[in-house]
Amino acid sequence: VPFSAMCVRISRDSYPNLRALRNASHASLTDAAYVKISEGDFGYVLDDVPHLADYIPDVPTYPNPLQDHPAYSTVKQYFVDEDDTVPQKVVVQKNSRRGVHFRRAGPRQRVNFESDEVKACIVSCGGLCPGLNTVIRELVCGLAHMYNVNNIFGIQNGYKGFYSSNYVAITPKTVNDIHKRGGTVLGTSRGGHDTKKIVDNIQDRGINQVYIIGGDGTQKGAYEIYKEIRKRGLKVAVAGVPKTIDNDIAIIDKSFGFDSAVEEAQRAINSAHVEACSAENGIGLVKLMGRYSGFIAMYATLASRDVV
Repeated sequence: VPFSAMCVRISRDSYPNLRALRNASHASLTDAAYVKISEGDFGYVLDDVPHLADYIPDVPTYPNPLQDHPAYSTVKQYFVDEDDTVPQKVVVQKNSRRGVHFRRAGPRQRVNFESDEVKACIVSCGGLCPGLNTVIRELVCGLAHMYNVNNIFGIQNGYKGFYSSNYVAITPKTVNDIHKRGGTVLGTSRGGHDTKKIVDNIQDRGINQVYIIGGDGTQKGAYEIYKEIRKRGLKVAVAGVPKTIDNDIAIIDKSFGFDSAVEEAQRAINSAHVEACSAENGIGLVKLMGRYSGFIAMYATLASRDVV
C-alpha cells in the first residue's frame, strides 16, 4: 500500500492481544509500544498496523494522485475508508463476539507523501520463490505509473546490499520483461542484517519508502528496521511483502508462488504414479514442502487425483 502506512505486522502468534503482552517475558514487553490493539463493544478487537502518525503526530497528508490520474480516475469511487476492517473469522454464529479484525488494505483518499519527495527502494531476501520478479515489476510500475514516483532503487543481494552500496536505479522500462524470468533480478542472500547500518544507509541516501520482500526471517528483520526508524523519528514507511509458496498466511486468499508450486508438485505426483504403476506392488512417494501447513500437498493431491 504505497504512501499510506507503516505496515510491518508483528506476528499475531506471539502477540495476540495486549493482555498476552502484559503477561509475556520482559524481553517481549519492550515491543508493547509498537503493538496497536484497539478494543470496542461486543468483543470487537482491532489488531492494527503501526503508522507514521503514531510517532510523527503532525505528519502532513496530501490528495492521492490516483484521483487525478486520467487512467485511474474512476478509482476514487473505491477508496478504502479509514474505518474499514476485515474480520479474522468469516463464519460466525448469531451469538458470536465480534472478534479480531484487521485494517483493510487499499488506496486511501489522502496519503502521507508527495510524489516528488518519494525516494523508494525495493529489496528481496532469503530463498527463491516463483513470482518474485513479478512482484518487483508490479511495485515499480505501480509507483511510477499510478503514483508518479520517479526515484526508485533496487537493493542488490539482500539486506547486506544496504551497506555494500549496491543500489541500482530501476524504472518501468528496466523491469519491462523481468516477469518472464525466474529467480530475482535484484539478487538475494540470507543474513547480512545489521539494523543500524541499514537504517544509517537509508537515512544517508534520503530513502523514505522501503519495500521488503521475504519470508519469516526477513519480516522479523523488517520489524527491527521499523523499530530503529521509529526510534530515530524518521519519516520512512516500511512495507513488508510476505514471500511464501506455502500459502500459510491468514486472511489473504493466496500467497504468490503457491500456484506454481502446486503445478510442479502435481507433475511430480503424476511421474511417481506412472512409475508405481509400472512395477509390481509399486509405490510412489512424493515429499513436498509446506513448513507448518500442508496446502501444497493438499492442492496437488486434488489436482492429480492419483494419491491414495
